[in-house]
Amino acid sequence: MSLNHSYTYEIIAQETPYIKRNCNKCKTVREFYCSEKFRVNANQKIVDIWLIYNCIHCEGTWNYPILSRIHINKIDSLLIQKFMNNDQELVWKYAFQINELRKLCSSVSTEIRYEVRKEKLDTLSNEVTIRLCYQYDFGLRIDKLVSDLFGVSRSEVNKLFQNGDISLKPNLTMNSKVINNLLITVIGDWFR
Repeated sequence: MSLNHSYTYEIIAQETPYIKRNCNKCKTVREFYCSEKFRVNANQKIVDIWLIYNCIHCEGTWNYPILSRIHINKIDSLLIQKFMNNDQELVWKYAFQINELRKLCSSVSTEIRYEVRKEKLDTLSNEVTIRLCYQYDFGLRIDKLVSDLFGVSRSEVNKLFQNGDISLKPNLTMNSKVINNLLITVIGDWFR
């Protein structure tokens, strides 16, 4: 019987965060979604770039400022091409700048649909270590993720954590946000 197995689970966001802000057309605070398109505006050699958001109610737009009044020579030509081609990886990089978005919006939703790409657990193991990794941080709580992974309630997860059946490296609490390369060690046979 194996004593300890290590696995890597990758958290993959299925959508970009929604934001809430005042909609100029609706004249009230509404949710906006990321259009996954940039707006690039050049005046001679000065460039402005925004990420476009749309109101879910009326399709009104809001432009999230990315670069403002930058000389074209100060921007890498490959980066400019990515902005002009609406490169999805670049769009998502900016759409997941949750702290920056919070400064400009009423709120940013961290209730994002996600999937976990994982290896199958070895059912003979009595101790399992899972390394969590992700490309985009969206503020997922550890207790919610562990609850989803093992199909137990959050209160059960917290009880197991307090009993020492679940441990975290670095030393965090269960209501902390998931961090990249977090190690979760699970002991016992309850997770099989």
